[in-house]
Amino acid sequence: GGFLRRRQSTQNPLRPCCKMLAPRIANAAQVSPRQLVAEALPRRRGMYSAGCPPRGRLPFTGFFVTPPAIVPRFREGEDKIPTDRFTIDCSPYAPAPDAVPPHELVERMEETFSEMGVVRLTNTGLTRVEDMQRYANVVVKEQMKYDGGANPREGIIANVYEVGAPHDAWLHYHHEMAYNQHSMKNLAFCSVKAPWGKGDTYLSENVSVTEELMKTDLGRKLKDHGVCYIRCLTDREAYKGQGWKEGRAVYNHWQLSFGAETPDEAVAKAHECGLETEWCTDPLLEESSRYLKTIMRADAFEFCPSLGRNVLFSSVADHNMWFDTWKGVADVPPEKRPLQMTFGDGSPISTEEIRQWVSLYDRSGIRVRWQTGDVVAFCNYRFAHGRPAFELRQWEERTIGVMLGEKFQRVGAHADAW
Repeated sequence: GGFLRRRQSTQNPLRPCCKMLAPRIANAAQVSPRQLVAEALPRRRGMYSAGCPPRGRLPFTGFFVTPPAIVPRFREGEDKIPTDRFTIDCSPYAPAPDAVPPHELVERMEETFSEMGVVRLTNTGLTRVEDMQRYANVVVKEQMKYDGGANPREGIIANVYEVGAPHDAWLHYHHEMAYNQHSMKNLAFCSVKAPWGKGDTYLSENVSVTEELMKTDLGRKLKDHGVCYIRCLTDREAYKGQGWKEGRAVYNHWQLSFGAETPDEAVAKAHECGLETEWCTDPLLEESSRYLKTIMRADAFEFCPSLGRNVLFSSVADHNMWFDTWKGVADVPPEKRPLQMTFGDGSPISTEEIRQWVSLYDRSGIRVRWQTGDVVAFCNYRFAHGRPAFELRQWEERTIGVMLGEKFQRVGAHADAW
């Protein structure tokens, strides 16, 4: 077949456009024709790729209106710890539905978890979440309920929760439930449905993050002042039960977060979590006065008993930038978003400090690729977790079951354990 040839005009095709648009833009003569057109076009929501090429595999996408000031990378270069050091191929053990994990596998799991703080089972052949839970229980021996949690999680089965976040939003590195007076020692993820090459989880090795952080002014400020977490929870009744899944600018309702049906019950449960409470007017729905604001001042570090040392136990996941790519909430001005975070003395955390914080976690990142039936259990002290945004085609599904491990009361850092 032949090729159709176009005559290439020597005239700039943007020039007539610019003449029409120039009156709408101040100082139009000082900018290029392409800039004029870009400024005049309406802003549209799209996938932000941080400069990645189309169809690229780099995990930097996320929905945006204005490109965020800080883009997480989740990993820089190679994995901080090679995944084969904590991965067990279960093919020789032929796991089966309703079967008890064999003794040899149990020993290997316990030994790996004790040494590395994480263990990953792959090639299990399992498809039911209750079977994956049984294997995860080898190391996650006790489980807590998700009381006072931030995300709107619903149960898949008893004590196994869904992720509770949109797949097209970044989930910055974080330690689970660091914003409460209680947290959990460990947790596990069960891959019920996994599309290939997307939706992978990332872990960040926290000892190296802590050591690098403590060389910086940011680390010293966190050590001296701690952090203040402010969470604002909407009223389910005011929103008629709708949330982010229905496109509303909602993070979580207090009824779902605390498993409560009345304001008094919600306040009582919040106090059990070590939170101060205040009822306010919803800034996005002024007719609602049942907008629950919770406040907690906490140490930015936590003593890890298994390591005998202090480790970082806070991240920017509790800052308003958590919602930079969260559809609906991303459109809300940062000061009105449901999560706010400052240093413990109330002073703001600067953009440069947040960028440094994010980068430190990224440098210790480890990509954990999913296939159906995989189970990953890890220590909540020794690893932070997160994931990039991803897109699903109509025929693709991703379901990760979340198991919360043994509850512990936070004690903060020990003076002699740095």
